[in-house]
Parts: sequence; structure tokens; C-alpha cells
Amino acid sequence: MSEVNKLNDDQLNAVSGGAGKTKYGYPYDDAGNVTYTDKTGQSLRINAADWKWLLSQYNGNLNDPEYYLSTVPAKDLNVILDDHHAGKR
Repeated sequence: MSEVNKLNDDQLNAVSGGAGKTKYGYPYDDAGNVTYTDKTGQSLRINAADWKWLLSQYNGNLNDPEYYLSTVPAKDLNVILDDHHAGKR
């Protein structure tokens, strides 16, 4: 009988590229941390709680918060998150 080889979580993440992708294609890991990459190629790793908070801040006329986030440069999101953590937002 053949031996069954199982992949561990790290191996599976390497194969699949992570746990999944958001609506606009940002990869997230099994803890919900999102890797946001803006249109210039700058990346920012956003933890699950901050991602949820960011989505709650943008709704607009389209009722599509992730669309609005997709238009914000990573450096600006970093400032927004820093302000949020400092209690300014």
C-alpha cells in the first residue's frame, strides 16, 4: 500500500500563494493578513483587524469599500493606519 504524504500549512501556502485573495485580488494569509499592492507596485502588509477597519471607512456611492481602497496609494494607507493607531482617526 502506498504511503500518503500530507502537506503542512507552510507548504500549502507556498503552493497556493496563501489562503486566498480579496475581491480585488489582494492575497491574504490564513490569519487574514492582507498584502496590499498599489498601482505603483508599492506593497503594504495589513493585519486582519486593520483591513476590516479600513473597509469600514470607505463606502461611497458604489457601496464597494475595496474599490475605494484599491485607488489609495500604499504610502497614504500607511499614514491612515498610523493615525488610526495613534487615536487620530
